[in-house]
Amino acid sequence: MATEVSSSPSAMPQLQSVQKAMALPTVGAAVGQFGAIYTKVKGVHSILDWALSTAEASVTLAATTAAPYVATPLAAGDARIAAAIDALEKRVPLVTEEPKVIIETTKQAVMSRLTPHVTKVCTARAAAEHRVHSLKELSWAKANDLLSTAYGQKAMHGVDSGASYAMQLLDHYLPAIGPQPEPSSEITPAESDPTLHTIQTVGRLSAVAARRVWANLAYKINELRTEGIELDFRRYVAALLAALHLAKVTSQEQQKELQQTTPEKSPAEPKPAAPPAHPSPVPHPAVAPTGSNQPAEHASEKNNKQ
Repeated sequence: MATEVSSSPSAMPQLQSVQKAMALPTVGAAVGQFGAIYTKVKGVHSILDWALSTAEASVTLAATTAAPYVATPLAAGDARIAAAIDALEKRVPLVTEEPKVIIETTKQAVMSRLTPHVTKVCTARAAAEHRVHSLKELSWAKANDLLSTAYGQKAMHGVDSGASYAMQLLDHYLPAIGPQPEPSSEITPAESDPTLHTIQTVGRLSAVAARRVWANLAYKINELRTEGIELDFRRYVAALLAALHLAKVTSQEQQKELQQTTPEKSPAEPKPAAPPAHPSPVPHPAVAPTGSNQPAEHASEKNNKQ
């Protein structure tokens, strides 16, 4: 469209700024791409061709009519834009190069700026990974040293025996249902790597327990569904929460009843005084003469008088 407008001698005067802009390889390539797309779109259908041709004719007529009235300000603006383009070519000579050269030069400039920072980040990351790897190896070696001692051997033997007993319980209470894939039973011997042996033992037990639990749960749910019993998990959870709340309330009430039935402690009564260690002797009263002794005394007195 632009080439058609500029090609007609009576459409608009030749602008120096437009000529200089079109002389730039980047602008020329962009205009060429736009012109190719415009021509392709215009030739898709006859209606589009007619509509776009009508629009071009209208623009040409408007430009031709307005050209005498805007010639002076247009010439001043054209001179300023041309001067700006000349200054841009002097400051940035790269704009006069081909688009491929501009892209390659820009890429190299960006890479030269970013490469040192990227190198620093990669170096720091490599150093951190090396430190983590070294720390892991050191920790692994320390763990192997600890497990190689007598106490470590006892602990590892306890883990093995506990894992075997737990597997027996799983086989008894949660047997494998259907073609359930079991984890590999190949475990590193304790003599070669005690730490890896312990980790593999515990990991195998955890994996088997998790698979058995979910497999049995799914089997029970499917069995209930085949029997025509549908499970509502919301109601199940609500009933479970209600049961827990009821148990909590009952426990609180029992504690209150126990507190009320226990007798309150009476205040301490004063203790009686302890008897003295060495009691004082109590004087015995004089024995009064009995009646049988009185006649004898009177008889002796009478004899003395005679």
